[in-house]
This record gives sequence, structure tokens and C-alpha cells, in this order.
Amino acid sequence: MKKNVIFATIPANYRFLQVSEMLAQWEQYIQLINISSFPVERIFFFINPGNIKHIPLFFNYLKNHLNNTKIRFIKINSTLDFNLENFNHIYSVFAEWFTKFNFDTANYNYYLYFAKGNLFAHSFLITMLINIRHLPCRIVHLRRNRNAVSPLYVPEIYEASFGKWLTDISTYEKEYYDTQSLLKSSIPTNNPQFNKLISNIEHIAVHSTAPILFLGPTGSGKSQLAKQVYELRKKIGTVRGSFVSVNCATLHGDLAYSTLFGHIKGSFTGAATNRNGLLKTADGGILFLDEIGELSLELQAQLLKAIEEKSYLPMGADQEIRSDFQLICATNKILPENISQGLFRQDLYARINLWEFHLPSLTERLEDIEPNIEYEIRRLRKEKGLLADFTPEAKKAYLDFATSEEALWTDNFRSLTASMERMVTYSSYGSITLEIVLQEIELLKKNWSKRTPPFQHAAAAFQTAEKTERFPLQNKLAAMQKTVHASQRDLFDAVQLEEVLSVCRNAKTRSEAGRKLFSASRQKKKSNDDTARLNKYLKGLNLTWEDIRLL
Repeated sequence: MKKNVIFATIPANYRFLQVSEMLAQWEQYIQLINISSFPVERIFFFINPGNIKHIPLFFNYLKNHLNNTKIRFIKINSTLDFNLENFNHIYSVFAEWFTKFNFDTANYNYYLYFAKGNLFAHSFLITMLINIRHLPCRIVHLRRNRNAVSPLYVPEIYEASFGKWLTDISTYEKEYYDTQSLLKSSIPTNNPQFNKLISNIEHIAVHSTAPILFLGPTGSGKSQLAKQVYELRKKIGTVRGSFVSVNCATLHGDLAYSTLFGHIKGSFTGAATNRNGLLKTADGGILFLDEIGELSLELQAQLLKAIEEKSYLPMGADQEIRSDFQLICATNKILPENISQGLFRQDLYARINLWEFHLPSLTERLEDIEPNIEYEIRRLRKEKGLLADFTPEAKKAYLDFATSEEALWTDNFRSLTASMERMVTYSSYGSITLEIVLQEIELLKKNWSKRTPPFQHAAAAFQTAEKTERFPLQNKLAAMQKTVHASQRDLFDAVQLEEVLSVCRNAKTRSEAGRKLFSASRQKKKSNDDTARLNKYLKGLNLTWEDIRLL
């Protein structure tokens, strides 16, 4: 009888798991080598550098269950994290190793067993190896034995084929869209641009642990999306710690440093005990810094060090502590403008904006208002026990207004959420009537009339920054006019300056401008050098004729 040999992998994401979690996942190998009907003579385990440190623990866990099974570990100089970008590399690494392997098909049956995790990648890889390289292997999967208590699993053996691969692809696609649904809080999205954005965020959330920066107006969903990225990474095993969130706008004074970095007992008045700080709390998890544009320059410098070195000094401490956290930031500020004003560090911005995503406002996603309304009704029913729904005419009236130019949605989804809660609360007998809707519309109009739409100031600041860069002379002039007005305060001076500038702009030459400006007084002067008088006036304002003519 032929003996069975298995080629297997240890998933790369084991390096992110705690010991108890790793042991739970390793149980599949114990089940594999203890199936009496499928005796395994030898297992070759492919490992990558990230998992080498776990090998002693892995072997000790298996050795009491090995029976006569022999284990050999094969170091692969490649990540076993599959994606389309590194497929050519990982394929060539495996193909090179298998080409050199001395297969003895007369005495052995060879099988491929890939740990659970990325069925798409495994199916693609082994199908390519078997069909192109003619690898003499079949695939073995473990299937739960539904007909008996023991054994718990039975082997399922099949030939690799493109038909099986296509079936596995369908499974992968379902998991993929489930992932995107998670990022969108299970709210259907009809906006194609937003769907593309979510697709990009999902890809980065899965394949990178580098900092992510969410930009967008207040209430556009930055905080919620950060939580969903955490849930996704937790689901696939790339984070093991907690989700720690802080609004940087609340970090002021002496306690700001302690809040983020912690302190030791006695480091300041009132420090009766040690405090870990949020960075330590986020160790192994995700730290979400909302409104990072509000962080002080001092804290920005310390944060940059913690990001780059994974270590920092708590307040009053002499020894650094380590924290390996992933970072997500969000802001409604235009950070390049803050940098130009000396309010934000350029080096920190360069470190956190590797993956930068701009979230659109609600007014840019009008087609998504209706599914979000339905989501809010379900949420209020579940969380607060409020049972209500629109009457047909009420829903039409609300949607017509919500998607019109009258609807400003100044706080974006926060405005919509508050609006829905008010209407559901006011509803009688479970119905949101037309009367309730009309009342809510008037309230929204009233509230919006008192406020400037969010991000408007930021957008204006961006435009100002762009204008300053592109039109420095115009801005020099504007600043000079402002200075004159502020310093002299006299209406006469302001009117005089405006008139002088108007004449200079319309005159073809400096002398022509001088003649128009001094046409009366020049008759009483001994010198008729109007040009010199104009130059002197402009010099007093730190302006030149060339400046004005270039405007």
C-alpha cells in the first residue's frame, strides 16, 4: 500500500494571534494526522520568516499526537499572504521548490493541504501548479463527519480542476462582498464613486497595516468607517487588541500628554497611581485619532516617534515602553494648509497619509439617502424599540426634499440620523405621517439657515492657500490693504488707497498714472515729477509699480 505524504502551509496571519488563538487553529492539523482511514507518513510544512518563532511551540503542540507521522519544516523566503501583486513571486518560489523535489509516485501518494483562510489564493496557486507544472498531487480537505460522533472529521480528496477553482472563486467573491458590506455597516450603496472608495479601503484594510487617513466633512462617517476597518482586520486576524478611540479636540492642557502616553505615579500633582495611556491600551489593536488636526505640536512630535519606533516615554518615566499599534486618523481640516500655517508637522503628515481617503458629503451621495433612511428605521427599532415607518405620501415628500437643493445636510449623516430619530419619536400608532414630515422639513430649514455648511471654511481655506501660492502679488496687495485699514482706521485712507490702485491699474505708464493722480496739486509744485511722488506713496505701502501692473 502506498504511503501518504502531505504538503501544508502555516498561514502568515498566525503572527498576529495570541497563543490560545494559535492553538485553536492548529487543532486542524491534529485532526488531519489522526484519521485512521488516512494514515499520514510525512508532512512538509512551508513556513515564512514571520512564523519561524512559532515553530518550537507548534512542534511541541503536535508531537504528542504524531503517532508515526514525521514532520519537516521548509523555510520559504516569501510571505504566504496571497494577493494579485505578489502572485508571480509566490508562484515562482513554490514552483522552484517542487521542481527540485524527488517525487516517488510508485510508493507514495502526494497531497496538498492548505490551512483555512484564503481559499481563493490556494485554489489559484495549486491549480496553476498542477495544470501547468504537472505536479503529481491531489488536494485533501477536512470535512466534518455528520454521520457519526467519531471521527470528528473525514478526509475529502479531489483532483484540482478549473471547475473546482471556479466554485471556490464564487465562495471567495461572496466573502469579499460580505467584507464590503461590513465596511458599509450593511447599508446598500447606490453611489458608484463611494462603492469604488469602499473597495479601495477594503483592499488596503486587508493587505496593509500602515496608517490610514480619512478626510471629509463632519458627519461623513469617518469614525464609523474606522470602527468597521477594525472589525474587518479582527475578523481576518491581523489585529488582536482593542479599538481605542479619542477625539484630539478634547486633548488640552497638562493631562493631554498623560491621556495618550500615560504617566507614572508622582509625576505631577494628583498622579496617585500609574496610568498606561491610550497608546498602551491600543497595543496589538487599532488607535483611532479623530480630528488629528487639533493635536498640539508637542503631542504631534511624540506621536511621530511612537509611530516610527513603536516606543515612547510616559510622563515622568525614565524608561521607554513599547506599543505595537495600528493607526487610523481622521480630520475635517485641510492639513497642507495647517502645515503652511505652522500648525501641523510636515513629517507627521507624510507618515500618516500613505493611505488617504476622502469621504464624500451626504449631498454628494443623494442616491444613498433612501437606503440610509431605511437603515435608521431598523436601527431605531432594534436599539430603542421605536416602531415606525413612513406612510407612502410622507416618504415621497421627505425624499423629494432630502434630495433637493434646499437640503443642505450641514452635518451630513449626523443630520439625517437626528432627523429620523425626531420623526420616529413623534410618530403615533407607528406611522410617520405627512404632517410630521412637513414639520421636520421646516425645522431642518430653520437650523440650516443659522449655520455655514460644514467644510465650507476649510474649502475656503484651501482656495485661499491655492490662491496665495498661484497669485502671491494679489495676496500681498490684499494684505497691504488690510494693514492700512487696520492701522489707520480712517475711511479717507481706505478710499484713497482704493482710488490710487484703480488709477494705476488702468494707466498705461507710471507717468500717466502720476499725472492723473496729481493733476491739481502739480500746478502748485516747483517740480512736476509726478512719477517720483507716486513711487514715494507706493513705497510707504511696501508696494511697487511693477507689483500693481502684474496684478
